[in-house]
Amino acid sequence: MKNPKLQAVLALALTFAALWGLLAWDPFRHLRDIFVNPALENAKVSSLLTDPNTQEVSDGQKPLESLRKLESSWCNVSKDRRYILTGNSQTFSVLLAPSEAPQAEADRTYPDLLLDRLNAAGANVHGYRLSAPNISYMEVLWYLNYLLVHPCLIPGQFVIQLNFETFRKTGVREGMLELLEDPDFASIIEQEVRSNAPYANTFQQAIDQYESRIAKEKGNQASSISKTGFAEARGAGNVLETKARTALDHLSLFRSRGEWKAELLDFLYLARVNLLGITPTTKRSLGGGPLTTNLSSLERIGELCRRNGILLVFFNAPQNPNAPLYRTSADREQYQQIISRLARKFGQGYFDFENSIPGPLWGVWIDGPDPIHFGRAAHRRLADLMFEQGVISGKK
Repeated sequence: MKNPKLQAVLALALTFAALWGLLAWDPFRHLRDIFVNPALENAKVSSLLTDPNTQEVSDGQKPLESLRKLESSWCNVSKDRRYILTGNSQTFSVLLAPSEAPQAEADRTYPDLLLDRLNAAGANVHGYRLSAPNISYMEVLWYLNYLLVHPCLIPGQFVIQLNFETFRKTGVREGMLELLEDPDFASIIEQEVRSNAPYANTFQQAIDQYESRIAKEKGNQASSISKTGFAEARGAGNVLETKARTALDHLSLFRSRGEWKAELLDFLYLARVNLLGITPTTKRSLGGGPLTTNLSSLERIGELCRRNGILLVFFNAPQNPNAPLYRTSADREQYQQIISRLARKFGQGYFDFENSIPGPLWGVWIDGPDPIHFGRAAHRRLADLMFEQGVISGKK
């Protein structure tokens, strides 16, 4: 075939046919099913209580709207009656234990149940869960700085979940960058960058990422730049691609590509677990940059809470006795020393719940016992323990 125009048309036709075939058949869903035990997959509860008055419902993906809503409702609540609890996905996930069955009613996690118990006991408090999956303590500091520039959001008590795994997380996720739309917050973050603390570079990277995104959005609005991902790409071909993408976005099958991407990521995770043997229960050690950066973030949180009259409380999160995260006994000792020092220096309260949930109450998912997430009864147990031990200093 020597006709260039015919070749181009054929190439486009084959490309669209291949794309449509992939979207329609969704090969990664079928590949994913090879690794999944349906009985275990159903253990992950999808029907959970959602209340924007007590929860950041986007779980860190779009927090600005949630915090603005909270601000409008909390302005009539005195600071000493407000508390915020922050942590990882353990605070908003239920993974059923083998003895538990799904139920029609929406499940509640331990922050919800704790607030229920406080209210039932007559405590005059307003609680809020400010959590995200795989949260880093840099992100907790990011959140705290936002709260501090909004007087109606400053809590009387700030409750931080300590977790061995969290000390290995780094960065500020893209969804949280939108908080930089607030000029007062942006100014505070710039001051943090100038502090040269170990977390300063992470905050600078977050600012750079946000500014790059804004510049790209403005550039796309002001010119005929394509949506191909190349900010400087111009010309007829790129304009044609942009128009094709815009037209395809009107089709439901093409819009479902986000779900396809999620299934691809699930497949890659399951392939890693089943083919390489790397699982969430793979034991690890702490150290290096992530540990230093997270520690400096927590120390800064302690300083800010003390300066602003916020009661800072730490609690050591439960761990699954059937899937400990420590590689060696030395790792456990190191972690205990770290959190004990933090609690002594900055905490007005410290509670250790690491061994509070028995093995049978923990969730079992696709690749075996889960090291972080537990079932319905465990959430009730932890909420009761937190209430009975007085984690929240409620006024009656």
